[in-house]
Amino acid sequence: MHNIKEVAKLAKTSTATVSRVINQSGYVSDEMKARVLRAIKELDYKPLQRNGENRKTRTIALVVPDIENPFFAKLTKEISKIANTLDYNILLINLSGLKNDGGSFLLNLISTGIDGIIYTSSYRLEDVINKAKEIKIPIVVLDRELKNIQVDSISVNNENAAYLATEYLIKLGHKKIAFIGGTENMEISINRHRGYKMALEKNQLTYDTTIVEHGDFSLESGYKSIKKLMNSSKDITGIVAGNDLMAIGAINYLNFKGYKIPEDISIVGFDDIELASSITPKLTTIAYPLIKMSKLAIEAVIQSISGKERDYVSSCLFAKLIERESADFVDKKKI
Repeated sequence: MHNIKEVAKLAKTSTATVSRVINQSGYVSDEMKARVLRAIKELDYKPLQRNGENRKTRTIALVVPDIENPFFAKLTKEISKIANTLDYNILLINLSGLKNDGGSFLLNLISTGIDGIIYTSSYRLEDVINKAKEIKIPIVVLDRELKNIQVDSISVNNENAAYLATEYLIKLGHKKIAFIGGTENMEISINRHRGYKMALEKNQLTYDTTIVEHGDFSLESGYKSIKKLMNSSKDITGIVAGNDLMAIGAINYLNFKGYKIPEDISIVGFDDIELASSITPKLTTIAYPLIKMSKLAIEAVIQSISGKERDYVSSCLFAKLIERESADFVDKKKI
């Protein structure tokens, strides 16, 4: 069975142009249209129908940045569970294995075989949105704040979430609170960093760039970040980490160096992954409303697939603090 990429190759054009001919959307010259139609006939290519009653696949693509990150594994589990109860299949696309091809495989995949998309990454986000709109595939963007783009989106207020984490430590008496953020130029990292700064400023604490580090949301980067911070500033009593993996990486380093948690240093993470409640000490963390996010995303994409006229959904949800064992009142000797 031939695919759209083979049609494009035979017609000596792009898959986007083939898609425009198939879906009768956008401008294609008469000469190019004829070449594409000849290639389709020669290969006996059968494009999937996407409108109304002809849609048969009942498949939603879930695009995640990295399935090895426990947060996205947990999100995938929730979305799949809800989709399956509604007789939809989930096609998981893990971007960490696709980026080397410049995203061409991802854009080609969108052209065939799926009824809708739930997209949870910033990688080539606008390209994906434009492609989906061009060939009329419903798309819902998850956990990304979009401005001036008309698309269904479900996001979490990450500024507020980081504010909660930082203010919690402040209320426990901590004044020297370090921040380990995720990838520095990512929207989520920027918003969590901003929330951390807001909490300090509101509580009349000085924002100190020397106790701010950025990792990449991995265990190793949490380990390296806190190592650097502790080597330059010995009086840190609290840490806000950009996700649970980095928090656990930081805990590993602190344990190795003989620090006691939370007696010497308190730490708060993000995401409430399963490991957070099973390590010692159990990690205090910020939990996303994953079940609600998943339900809203599935509802939005299925409503769009149905073809009913509707306004775009734009929901912003709030996270909550889960208190466990890794944060406590600061030692009075350090106040």
